[in-house]
Amino acid sequence: MPGTVVVGVDGSAAALAAVETAAREALMRNAELHIVHAFVWPAMHVPRGASPLGPPVGSVRESVEHLLAEAIARARTTAPDVETSHGVIAGETVTALEAESRSAQLLVVGHRGTSGFTQLLLGSTA
Repeated sequence: MPGTVVVGVDGSAAALAAVETAAREALMRNAELHIVHAFVWPAMHVPRGASPLGPPVGSVRESVEHLLAEAIARARTTAPDVETSHGVIAGETVTALEAESRSAQLLVVGHRGTSGFTQLLLGSTA
């Protein structure tokens, strides 16, 4: 996307800080903001619906939608006049963000990935 600032989000506090930075950069550059989350379903072996091992309501997809909604809200609060889009990219995080960066003015990521057990599984993308 020419004229776009891309920001990768994972639900962490660092990712939300990256969204704020990306929104400000998009405003200064008169660019659009594209918020993305990369996810690999098969590698995680997670059911698409509610997990029998997790809470009775919700799913991984709902969690991703929630983290994107939170990131969009943060971007609109930071830079309400910036045109904002979002998407979920199927694929490994680093590969997906690298592909998104090819046509972007700027790629913004937080300093670490998610915390706890998920961090052990996914590693620190940045």
